[in-house]
Amino acid sequence: MLTAAWVLAGALALQAPAAATPSRPAERDPLSGLVHNLGRDLRDLPSSGTAVVLASGGATALLAHPADDDLNDWAVERGPAGYVRLGNLLGDGWFQGGAAIGTYLAGRLGGDPDLMHLGSDLIRSQVLNAVLTRGIKLVAQRNRPHGGPDSMPSGHASAAFASATVIQSHYGWKAGAPAYAAAGFMAWSRVRDDRHWLTDVIIGGAIGTIAGRTVTRGHRAQWTIAPAATTQSASLIVIHTFR
Repeated sequence: MLTAAWVLAGALALQAPAAATPSRPAERDPLSGLVHNLGRDLRDLPSSGTAVVLASGGATALLAHPADDDLNDWAVERGPAGYVRLGNLLGDGWFQGGAAIGTYLAGRLGGDPDLMHLGSDLIRSQVLNAVLTRGIKLVAQRNRPHGGPDSMPSGHASAAFASATVIQSHYGWKAGAPAYAAAGFMAWSRVRDDRHWLTDVIIGGAIGTIAGRTVTRGHRAQWTIAPAATTQSASLIVIHTFR
């Protein structure tokens, strides 16, 4: 419930309205230009949107923190759940990264620039997300519920939410809503499987959303309509820009 509340408070408040699929290609090939793209995305990371998402995720995690132990005890008492295997597989960073590369290559081989652009943004979001997630894990040094290291934040949650954010940016909420729902399922699977605390997946969701938003920030289409008049005529100027 708290994860869903964070998605509504953070993602709905900050994502741009649904827009047509962007057709602009990435500035550089996402594979050969990996280092260049990562440097640019790290440079673009600081923003008001990043601050709001991080604040929303942090506040939700603080509210959820008292429930960490109780929810983990509940999951352990009920034993393993069969569905968590699917969530663990789909949310794995290697799976998400492989799907991103596959999307890009499918678009390239099929001559589909929109699919190439989607794949490019998915690749870039996964790379940026991996850097952010690993860096925070090294700083946080939080143990998992079962005693293992590297608990905060959840890499499965961050990878899944990064992909969901990119999909929402490209295709709007018709595709974004089920993508976020799937990301929530993957995040919950980690809690249910005794692999993460609830607060781990909430912060992971925030980090992934930040990564996805940073990569796609310049790809959102915006239409501006302005009246123009002269002594002999009147007209409307329609401008299509990316912001």
